Amino acid sequence: MKKVFKIAIIMALTFITIQVEKDFKNRDFFNVSKVQINDVSKSLQDDLERIKIDLLNKNVNDLNLKELEEKISKDARVKKVEISKQKLNEITIDVTEKESSYYVQYKNRIYSMDSEGTIFGMLEEYPRKSMPILLIKSEDEKIKLLEIIQKLKELDLKEEISQIHMDNKNLIYIVLRDGTRVKTQTEVSKKKYEIVMNLYKELIKTKNIEYIDARFKDILIKEKEGKDAR
Repeated sequence: MKKVFKIAIIMALTFITIQVEKDFKNRDFFNVSKVQINDVSKSLQDDLERIKIDLLNKNVNDLNLKELEEKISKDARVKKVEISKQKLNEITIDVTEKESSYYVQYKNRIYSMDSEGTIFGMLEEYPRKSMPILLIKSEDEKIKLLEIIQKLKELDLKEEISQIHMDNKNLIYIVLRDGTRVKTQTEVSKKKYEIVMNLYKELIKTKNIEYIDARFKDILIKEKEGKDAR
């Protein structure tokens, strides 16, 4: 009998403790009063503001912040997000945005794209940068152009590129900052690009180059004619 009574007392105390804790967590001072968001681009800021409004006045103990992190991280503009509780009723949302590495022109619009080839925003949504423009008509073209740019990037030659586009399956144009065109294709090696660019840097000291063709065993060079020639 004493054992049963003891168990009943323990259960009653446990219930009371749980109830008190539950009542305590539901107090108004746990309602979110402030959501701090770090500086982000205007377009992303607008979306995060809507999340902020939705969080305000909700009980912080009822929020699944991990789930919210996963939701925000699915946004193509977001590289990383961390959400944390501050004090009893404040939340901080710290977002790291993806950085633009290239511009992509598709039809009549220009987009920002990261180094991995993810298109995540419009040109006008981010500060302008001096970056290569990829003119594409399909996802397949984008992949092939990125393969070429990656080779040039590894040679620290990315900054020399103004734009790159595919003319046909056997011809891709790399347009340099001064307007010189390099004819290429996906099979051209990184070593070949190194030779081409070293040759180009020497030639432009005395000549105006129309194009350099890197597609064949021997590198072909065509100078500009007429009034554009030196």
